[in-house]
Formats: sequence, structure tokens, C-alpha cells
Amino acid sequence: MKRTAIALALATIATASVQAAPQPNTFYAGARAGWASTHHDVKKLAHASAIDDGYDGAGYHRNSFTYGLFGGYQITNNFAAELGYDYFGGVKFLHQGSTAFKMHNHGASLSLKGSYPILDNLDAYGRIGAALVRSDYKDKYHGDVTYETHSLKVSPVYAAGLEYAPIPELGLRLEYSWLNNVGKFRNEAGDRVHFAPHISAVTLGASYRFGQSAPVAPVQVSQNFALNSDVTFAFGKAQLKPDAKVILNDVSTQLANSNVSNLNVAGYADRIGTAKYNMKLSKERADAVAQYLEKQGVSSNIIHTAGYGSADPIVQCDGKMGQALIKCLAPNRRVEITADGTAN
Repeated sequence: MKRTAIALALATIATASVQAAPQPNTFYAGARAGWASTHHDVKKLAHASAIDDGYDGAGYHRNSFTYGLFGGYQITNNFAAELGYDYFGGVKFLHQGSTAFKMHNHGASLSLKGSYPILDNLDAYGRIGAALVRSDYKDKYHGDVTYETHSLKVSPVYAAGLEYAPIPELGLRLEYSWLNNVGKFRNEAGDRVHFAPHISAVTLGASYRFGQSAPVAPVQVSQNFALNSDVTFAFGKAQLKPDAKVILNDVSTQLANSNVSNLNVAGYADRIGTAKYNMKLSKERADAVAQYLEKQGVSSNIIHTAGYGSADPIVQCDGKMGQALIKCLAPNRRVEITADGTAN
């Protein structure tokens, strides 16, 4: 069986791009630091302390420094699992300018990080997870510690930020995080005090990515297929021959391996007959090929068909007549397929 499908020309024009997220199946580790602020129940506890202790104007410092370490495993291009250990910051309550009570928080967190590319080297990301937080509490009077305790509690943690990768091995982060309902405080009598603040933080971080290989840009592929009429169509017909379907099966397999984004199908006829007839016949042949490729799984959204009649002849066959002319003009009766895409 003669097959006349000819696959030609693989052209590559590639430029390297830096991805913001680490490459899949790799690990990373880093550090972060910034400013934390304690919210919710702070004013209420300060007011209650003033009443209980019989003085007015209890103050507080809700802002503090925060810092930590983190590491993760990049599962896919867009998702990672991340561990962290942080000093989350704390809050101080004041009496006559001196610290009367303070709370500090630190602990480990586990979260899932999802990234979405904005530019080639810049991602927006979000994290959601849980943190096991140890909260340390101290009551003081004139600088002396009068009561000290701590608690352990799992609190939900949420974060969103931007990650920039100037090189594949280095990631830079700007992040806003929120730690919800921190701590379980009990007083000296063992009674639970309703004080479970939220902690928000803005941090800058940097990470080193292990095992990053040089980025590979998609390979731009241009494939051309020429289908001669002697095996594709009968003379003057637009119905596919059985042999043509075998050829087009091979073509569709090659297209599937190239991530085709645009497919042009051009039909041609010989010079026998009127220009109007040949234009119609050439378009019908292009449509027949396109319809068969669609049945093989090629998306109709990327296929464009056109008929060009007897334009662009391959052979002239001057001096031929009858069956000899029909046979000689066979190369002009053809369908050409041009596919543009990227290689797998």
C-alpha cells in the first residue's frame, strides 16, 4: 500500500523562562521575618484588668517582631506541602508604664500552598493549614513574675502573597498571614479566661530550591503533510478512499504528539473543468479531510479549511490529453495540512 503522507520540518524557536514556583518533586527551605499584630480580645482584656486591679488606663502593646523557618515539597507546578516553625509574636499589657502581663506565641505549622502564575517569574499564592501553637503567659508585679503558665492549641492559619524567582534556585516572598484564635489562658485559680486573640503578620521571606534543572521552554513545531489525490480521492470526487483513512490515522497520531494549536487544511484540484467547479471540489476535499480528523479526536476549534481550485499547480502536463492528462495531473489534485503547536 502506497502511503503518500509526508511529515516535514521540525523547527524550534525557544527562549528560557524562569518559573516562580519550584519544579515538581523538589524540596525547598527558607526563612522569613516581619511585623505581627495581635487582634481580638486585647482591648477587652485590658479593660477587664483595669477594673479587677482597681486602676484606670491599662495600656497594651499589640505589635511585635515575628520570624521563622519554613520548608516544603513541591508536588506539582502549582501545589506544595509546607512545614514551618515561627515565633508568631505576642502582646503586652501595661500598668503604670511597666509590663503587667504578657503573652508570647511560637509553634509549628503544616499547610498546603497553591500558586498561580502572573508572569513568567512571578506567582500569586495562597496557603491554608493548621499550626500547633504554644502560648506562654506571665503575670508581673513591679518587674517580678507572680504567675506563669502556658497552653498548647491547634489554630487555623491562612496566608496569601507574591513569590518572585530571579533565578530557579532562589524564591523571594511577600506574605500576609492570619493565625486564628490563639491560646487557652487559665488564671491562677485554674479558671478559663476568655482570651484567644488573632495574630496577623506581614513578612518578607527567601528560600533556596534544591534540585532545580535548567528550565526548558516548549518546542515550537511546524508539521506539513501532503495528501495526493491518487490515494485520497477518486478523480472528480471528494469522498475519502479507504487508503486515505489509513494515512489520516497516521497523521492524527503525529498531531496528537505535537499539542497542535492551529491546523490549516488546504484543498486543490487540477485544471480540468471550470474554475468554479474546481474551487468547489477543492473545498469539499479539504472539508472531508477535516471532518475525518475531527472523528479521530482533533478539535474542530483549531481546524481551518480552504479550497484553492487549480491554483499553485505542481505539474503542468503540456501536450497531454485524455487519460494521460488525468494521470499526469494527479500531483495537483491534493490536500495539504499545516499544523502548528508544541512538542510533548
